Amino acid sequence: MEPLVELRDVKVYFEESAGLMKKRVVKALDGVSLTINDGDVILVVGESGSGKTTMGRVVLGLQKPTSGHALYRGQDIYKLRGRDYAEFRRAVQWVPQDPYSSLDPSLTVREALAAPLRRWGSDDVEGAAERLLDLVGLKPPSLFLDKYPHQLSGGQRQRVAIARALATGPKLLVADEPVTMIDASLRISILDVLAELKRKLGMSLLFITHDLAIARYLAYKAGGGRAVVMHGGVIVEEGDIESVVKSPKSAYTKQLVESVPDVRRPLKL
Repeated sequence: MEPLVELRDVKVYFEESAGLMKKRVVKALDGVSLTINDGDVILVVGESGSGKTTMGRVVLGLQKPTSGHALYRGQDIYKLRGRDYAEFRRAVQWVPQDPYSSLDPSLTVREALAAPLRRWGSDDVEGAAERLLDLVGLKPPSLFLDKYPHQLSGGQRQRVAIARALATGPKLLVADEPVTMIDASLRISILDVLAELKRKLGMSLLFITHDLAIARYLAYKAGGGRAVVMHGGVIVEEGDIESVVKSPKSAYTKQLVESVPDVRRPLKL
């Protein structure tokens, strides 16, 4: 079977103003290649401006490459049409960073989940919505169905956003800094939810973060993962996250590891 998603020498260049009548080229991605197979956990790590979010947008079909190819099951994502495009939209879903702005404030949780469930042909929208809330740890589901976003905590909103992404039955979940804007005391619970969903549903996970310790924890809970370290729009190191943390090869990865206290400590959770 073809890889679920594959990037081949992807470049994304932007032009921005650099003063009067001048422009400069920003190389957000500069020749990135990546393969995501079914069931993979890919942990994209790097500082702000490293290109990791742009990579996620390319995978989601939201940022067309300047050159190179982004493929879903061997087909160019940006040339998909009709049923093939609909299948890609169903199979690759997004968990955004900001749980405060990603949910429509005028919709209840029930209504937010009902739209994708109806779109993808659920015969029992009410029952499916309850099962989704149960999957993400919002129990009992009946307590949350008729609430509006402003009535939920940040952690609860992010769980609803995850449930909404799961409504299509995706094969790949792209989670872009999903715990950054959540209270520190709740971050572990969201990571646990993502790891548990990966194990239960067998889907692939592309997890984007600037925090190496968070990436390592998620991999530990999910049963392993591959780290992809980005810097300046390129992948500077890739490999099993435990190997990358304990024996970093690139100078940038070494700096990243050294900047996180106790990141090499044994995980016994």
